[in-house]
Amino acid sequence: MTTATNQNNELRLPRVDAPNVEPAKLNGRIDALDGDRLHGWIWDETRPDQAVTVKLYCDGKLALEAKADQSRIDLRRNGIGDGKHAFSMELDERLVAARGRLKVVGISPATGAELELRLPAADELAAEAAIAVPLARFFDKVEVLIALNRRAQLVQKELNEKLDRIAARLEENNALAEASKVEAETQSEIVRRLGELDVFQLRFDGTLRAFDERLMAIRKEARAPLRQVTVILGFLSTLAAVMSFATLAVTLWGG
Repeated sequence: MTTATNQNNELRLPRVDAPNVEPAKLNGRIDALDGDRLHGWIWDETRPDQAVTVKLYCDGKLALEAKADQSRIDLRRNGIGDGKHAFSMELDERLVAARGRLKVVGISPATGAELELRLPAADELAAEAAIAVPLARFFDKVEVLIALNRRAQLVQKELNEKLDRIAARLEENNALAEASKVEAETQSEIVRRLGELDVFQLRFDGTLRAFDERLMAIRKEARAPLRQVTVILGFLSTLAAVMSFATLAVTLWGG
């Protein structure tokens, strides 16, 4: 099978008038008559998704019919649509023997336009095969390299996505660690403040006990009429001291 090349052949007008239908633009060729198999390709450039019908005539009579919907890599490489425009026909002995009387026609199913595909001579096909075989092997290797390159790009993309996910997780872990550190510092500060409050409460309890004892002493001393003024002054002094201590403690706790 030879590599696809463009070949201009006679394009017949549609058999029916279709003024609202875009005219067909058929292009194709017969690549080889290999033993009892006929290979070729044809497509409608204006309708690349539609398979063209191929008919084989012998002495003007329809002998075989096929659809040009087979896939070939060389067609895709050469820009023949998506490459699914090849056809193949198996000929019996009678058709093979009537090689010179064969006629191959491609027909657009949308417009009825016809394109006759010329059957190359045997020496012409042999010359094309001598060039096409090594060229096809070269393109096959290129195709493999392209596939490997695409695979490498996909693997690289997957690795980049995994690295991004790992980096995001590390950032989340760092944020959690920072939050845990702040929480631990806050708890330590609360424990320290509670300790200071306990110390203040102990001191305040001692002060109250001393105040109660002083008050009892003042009551005893207040019974003496001559010492009432001294007792009142002492009571007021003690009360002022207690209030000053309480104010100092509250200030320290608020700080």
